[in-house]
Amino acid sequence: MKFSQRILILFLLCVFGCNASGNPDGRIDVTGTITLNGKPFTFAGGCFFEPVNGIKEDGGVSQILDGKIFLTGQAAPKPGKYIVRIYAIDYYDKTTNLPITPETKPGNFYTVKVIPDDFNINSTIEFEVVAKKKNVFNYNIVTDDKP
Repeated sequence: MKFSQRILILFLLCVFGCNASGNPDGRIDVTGTITLNGKPFTFAGGCFFEPVNGIKEDGGVSQILDGKIFLTGQAAPKPGKYIVRIYAIDYYDKTTNLPITPETKPGNFYTVKVIPDDFNINSTIEFEVVAKKKNVFNYNIVTDDKP
């Protein structure tokens, strides 16, 4: 890794992850777990907190990593009420129409939406982020849909 790349990474870490005085602009950390039909969430996904007040800058976002969400730093929401939108995709081999494996040839895959619209585009999932409180969002997506 080049010296300039190291400097850039250190700079980005400090700007987005090393705020010693807490979250910027009064943002509040939210952590939690997403499951699908009671099982660990293993898909590539994201969780978005869309402000009910309509001020998009107040919202937050997190990748879903091994079923866990971490909305922190600049990605954390401000206190308030939110509609939570959960998105996920899975990758399938074009040849076998099965989930990809390490043997899948590069570019020989397609993506499939895993989560129904009721949990993202048409979501009615509400969550309130409260200041000076540990905010935990745990959610089990219950669906009969199959990718």
